[in-house]
Amino acid sequence: MKYLLTFLLISMACTSKPRSNQILTNTQDSLTIQNLTYVLWSLPFKHKDIIIAQAILETGWFKSKNCINNNNLFGMRQVYTRTTTADTVINGYSHYPNWKQSVIDYFILQSTRESIVPSNRTAYFHYLDKVYSEDGRSYSNQLKALIKRLDLPSDDPKPTVKIHHKKKVKNLVKRKKFTKFK
Repeated sequence: MKYLLTFLLISMACTSKPRSNQILTNTQDSLTIQNLTYVLWSLPFKHKDIIIAQAILETGWFKSKNCINNNNLFGMRQVYTRTTTADTVINGYSHYPNWKQSVIDYFILQSTRESIVPSNRTAYFHYLDKVYSEDGRSYSNQLKALIKRLDLPSDDPKPTVKIHHKKKVKNLVKRKKFTKFK
Protein backbone atom coordinates (compact mmCIF):
# COMPACT_ATOMS: atom_id res chain seq x y z
CA MET A 1 0.00 0.00 0.00
CA LYS A 2 2.86 2.37 0.84
CA TYR A 3 4.45 1.76 -2.53
CA LEU A 4 1.18 2.29 -4.38
CA LEU A 5 0.54 5.61 -2.60
CA THR A 6 4.13 6.79 -3.20
CA PHE A 7 3.87 5.80 -6.87
CA LEU A 8 0.59 7.72 -7.28
CA LEU A 9 2.04 10.88 -5.66
CA ILE A 10 5.18 10.78 -7.79
CA SER A 11 3.22 10.15 -11.00
CA MET A 12 0.84 13.00 -10.20
CA ALA A 13 3.75 15.36 -9.54
CA CYS A 14 5.44 14.39 -12.80
CA THR A 15 2.35 14.62 -15.01
CA SER A 16 0.83 17.77 -13.60
CA LYS A 17 1.34 21.05 -15.45
CA PRO A 18 4.07 23.28 -14.06
CA ARG A 19 2.86 26.42 -12.35
CA SER A 20 3.49 29.64 -14.16
CA ASN A 21 5.57 32.21 -12.36
CA GLN A 22 2.76 34.70 -11.96
CA ILE A 23 3.11 37.47 -9.49
CA LEU A 24 -0.20 38.59 -8.12
CA THR A 25 -0.39 42.36 -8.08
CA ASN A 26 -3.12 44.80 -7.40
CA THR A 27 -3.89 46.56 -10.68
CA GLN A 28 -4.53 49.82 -8.83
CA ASP A 29 -0.98 49.75 -7.47
CA SER A 30 0.64 49.57 -10.89
CA LEU A 31 1.87 52.84 -12.31
CA THR A 32 -0.28 53.75 -15.30
CA ILE A 33 -1.64 57.03 -16.58
CA GLN A 34 -5.12 55.98 -15.49
CA ASN A 35 -4.05 55.09 -11.93
CA LEU A 36 -2.00 58.28 -11.69
CA THR A 37 -5.08 60.23 -12.77
CA TYR A 38 -7.17 58.55 -10.06
CA VAL A 39 -4.63 59.44 -7.37
CA LEU A 40 -4.29 63.03 -8.59
CA TRP A 41 -8.04 63.56 -8.65
CA SER A 42 -8.25 62.31 -5.06
CA LEU A 43 -6.03 65.21 -3.95
CA PRO A 44 -6.87 68.92 -4.28
CA PHE A 45 -4.15 69.66 -6.85
CA LYS A 46 -4.38 72.66 -9.15
CA HIS A 47 -3.74 71.89 -12.84
CA LYS A 48 -4.03 68.10 -12.63
CA ASP A 49 -3.57 67.59 -16.37
CA ILE A 50 -0.30 69.50 -16.28
CA ILE A 51 0.93 67.41 -13.35
CA ILE A 52 0.11 64.16 -15.19
CA ALA A 53 2.09 65.44 -18.16
CA GLN A 54 4.94 66.45 -15.83
CA ALA A 55 5.11 62.94 -14.34
CA ILE A 56 5.20 61.38 -17.82
CA LEU A 57 7.82 63.83 -19.08
CA GLU A 58 10.01 63.67 -15.96
CA THR A 59 10.07 59.87 -15.93
CA GLY A 60 10.23 59.21 -19.67
CA TRP A 61 6.88 57.40 -19.67
CA PHE A 62 7.61 55.85 -16.24
CA LYS A 63 10.85 54.19 -17.43
CA SER A 64 13.56 56.33 -15.82
CA LYS A 65 15.89 54.85 -13.21
CA ASN A 66 14.68 57.36 -10.64
CA CYS A 67 11.08 56.27 -11.23
CA ILE A 68 11.80 52.54 -11.20
CA ASN A 69 14.33 52.45 -8.36
CA ASN A 70 13.06 55.27 -6.14
CA ASN A 71 9.33 55.37 -7.02
CA ASN A 72 10.03 59.06 -7.66
CA LEU A 73 7.82 60.59 -10.37
CA PHE A 74 8.85 64.23 -10.15
CA GLY A 75 12.62 64.17 -9.57
CA MET A 76 12.14 65.19 -5.95
CA ARG A 77 15.42 65.87 -4.15
CA GLN A 78 16.32 65.39 -0.51
CA VAL A 79 14.11 67.50 1.74
CA TYR A 80 15.51 69.52 4.62
CA THR A 81 12.83 72.03 5.64
CA ARG A 82 9.38 70.50 5.15
CA THR A 83 7.43 67.35 5.87
CA THR A 84 7.96 64.55 3.35
CA THR A 85 6.63 61.07 2.61
CA ALA A 86 10.06 59.87 1.46
CA ASP A 87 11.51 57.04 3.52
CA THR A 88 15.15 57.56 2.50
CA VAL A 89 17.42 59.31 0.02
CA ILE A 90 19.37 57.56 -2.75
CA ASN A 91 21.96 59.56 -4.73
CA GLY A 92 20.39 62.82 -3.58
CA TYR A 93 16.88 61.87 -4.76
CA SER A 94 14.01 61.00 -2.46
CA HIS A 95 13.02 57.33 -2.30
CA TYR A 96 9.39 56.44 -1.64
CA PRO A 97 7.81 53.17 -0.52
CA ASN A 98 5.53 53.37 -3.59
CA TRP A 99 4.77 55.80 -6.41
CA LYS A 100 1.62 57.11 -4.69
CA GLN A 101 3.76 58.47 -1.85
CA SER A 102 5.71 60.44 -4.47
CA VAL A 103 2.47 62.05 -5.68
CA ILE A 104 1.48 62.91 -2.11
CA ASP A 105 4.92 64.42 -1.50
CA TYR A 106 4.58 66.54 -4.64
CA PHE A 107 1.23 67.76 -3.29
CA ILE A 108 2.90 68.65 0.03
CA LEU A 109 5.59 70.55 -1.89
CA GLN A 110 2.97 72.51 -3.83
CA SER A 111 1.00 73.17 -0.64
CA THR A 112 4.04 74.64 1.09
CA ARG A 113 4.73 76.78 -1.99
CA GLU A 114 1.11 77.86 -2.44
CA SER A 115 2.12 81.51 -2.72
CA ILE A 116 4.59 80.59 -5.48
CA VAL A 117 2.42 78.17 -7.48
CA PRO A 118 0.03 80.31 -9.53
CA SER A 119 -3.63 79.38 -9.94
CA ASN A 120 -3.72 80.78 -13.48
CA ARG A 121 -2.68 78.17 -16.12
CA THR A 122 -0.63 80.60 -18.18
CA ALA A 123 1.23 81.84 -15.11
CA TYR A 124 1.76 78.23 -13.98
CA PHE A 125 3.32 77.31 -17.33
CA HIS A 126 5.54 80.39 -17.04
CA TYR A 127 6.51 79.31 -13.49
CA LEU A 128 7.40 75.80 -14.73
CA ASP A 129 9.53 77.23 -17.55
CA LYS A 130 11.36 79.40 -15.04
CA VAL A 131 11.94 76.55 -12.57
CA TYR A 132 12.38 73.48 -14.82
CA SER A 133 13.63 74.66 -18.18
CA GLU A 134 17.07 75.94 -19.08
CA ASP A 135 16.09 77.15 -22.54
CA GLY A 136 12.91 79.12 -21.96
CA ARG A 137 9.55 77.85 -23.12
CA SER A 138 10.51 74.37 -24.26
CA TYR A 139 9.35 72.64 -21.05
CA SER A 140 5.86 74.13 -21.10
CA ASN A 141 5.60 73.53 -24.86
CA GLN A 142 6.44 69.86 -24.30
CA LEU A 143 3.83 69.67 -21.54
CA LYS A 144 1.17 71.33 -23.71
CA ALA A 145 1.92 68.97 -26.60
CA LEU A 146 1.66 65.95 -24.28
CA ILE A 147 -1.64 67.18 -22.79
CA LYS A 148 -3.04 67.64 -26.28
CA ARG A 149 -1.71 64.27 -27.49
CA LEU A 150 -3.20 62.38 -24.54
CA ASP A 151 -6.35 64.51 -24.50
CA LEU A 152 -6.02 64.96 -20.74
CA PRO A 153 -9.05 66.52 -19.04
CA SER A 154 -8.48 69.92 -17.50
CA ASP A 155 -9.74 70.57 -13.99
CA ASP A 156 -9.93 74.30 -14.59
CA PRO A 157 -13.38 75.82 -14.96
CA LYS A 158 -14.34 77.11 -18.38
CA PRO A 159 -14.16 80.87 -18.69
CA THR A 160 -17.48 82.63 -18.66
CA VAL A 161 -18.39 85.49 -20.94
CA LYS A 162 -19.72 88.53 -19.17
CA ILE A 163 -21.93 91.05 -20.95
CA HIS A 164 -22.08 94.26 -19.01
CA HIS A 165 -24.72 96.17 -20.91
CA LYS A 166 -28.37 95.17 -21.20
CA LYS A 167 -28.57 96.88 -24.59
CA LYS A 168 -26.05 94.41 -26.04
CA VAL A 169 -28.14 91.47 -24.84
CA LYS A 170 -31.32 92.96 -26.32
CA ASN A 171 -29.58 93.58 -29.65
CA LEU A 172 -28.29 90.01 -29.77
CA VAL A 173 -31.76 88.63 -29.01
CA LYS A 174 -33.31 90.79 -31.74
CA ARG A 175 -30.75 89.50 -34.26
CA LYS A 176 -31.45 85.91 -33.11
CA LYS A 177 -27.80 85.27 -32.43
CA PHE A 178 -28.54 84.73 -28.81
CA THR A 179 -31.51 82.94 -27.30
CA LYS A 180 -32.72 83.33 -23.78
CA PHE A 181 -33.27 80.20 -21.76
CA LYS A 182 -36.28 80.06 -19.48
